[in-house]
Amino acid sequence: MTVAVGPPQGVAFAPLDHPEPIDADAGTRAGVAYGSTEERILSATLRLVGRRGVKRLGMQEVSEAAGVSRGTLYRYFPSKERLLDAVATFDEHTFAEGLAAALATCEEPAQRMRAFVAFAFDYIRMHPARALFETEPGFVLGYLLVHLPKLEAALLAQLGEAFDSVPAVATGALSREQLVDVVVRLFASSFIIPEPDDRALVQSVNGILLPPPTPTTAHPSMTPHADSTRFDPKPTQEGPHGRND
Repeated sequence: MTVAVGPPQGVAFAPLDHPEPIDADAGTRAGVAYGSTEERILSATLRLVGRRGVKRLGMQEVSEAAGVSRGTLYRYFPSKERLLDAVATFDEHTFAEGLAAALATCEEPAQRMRAFVAFAFDYIRMHPARALFETEPGFVLGYLLVHLPKLEAALLAQLGEAFDSVPAVATGALSREQLVDVVVRLFASSFIIPEPDDRALVQSVNGILLPPPTPTTAHPSMTPHADSTRFDPKPTQEGPHGRND
């Protein structure tokens, strides 16, 4: 699983005196490709949010972590609030693109569901801001309330028909939308409360989302006769070369 990251810690980039001309709102609009400088700023901000928190985050340290001048940073994002809004959109964009890549080679519904679950848990486990809940739980909860509906819409767009194969949807017990709501809440819980055994959790979620395996029918020649296990009380005596009558 690939998570968007910036330059390795401790590696500085020379400030850009001639940044790419770009609208400062570009990172907040869906469907717009990110330029290299903009992506570097947003990736650095996401990492800093995880380490420093939102309240302590400063524009100066963002510019230093991204390797750009303050002038360049403010050209892209005129305020901290605009920067944080862009980071949220960038995170959504990164997840959606990563999920699309994970699903690209999967055609069968069960394959797509497995790929989705594996990607989603990897994304959560490796997210650079996952530790933020420990220091600023109120911010994280507010963020989730705003952005989880967007995540639900993204999942329905990419996995709509695959969700129809889930037993609860196939039997009519739940609609697609109801199932996705439950799944998203489960992932949000996993983001907030780390799971000590990720593999066991992935297996449990797969058990919920995947249809039960189809039982295989044994070939008649391999099926034991009904009386093959009956106990014969009469002892049989055999010599070294076979039965002795």
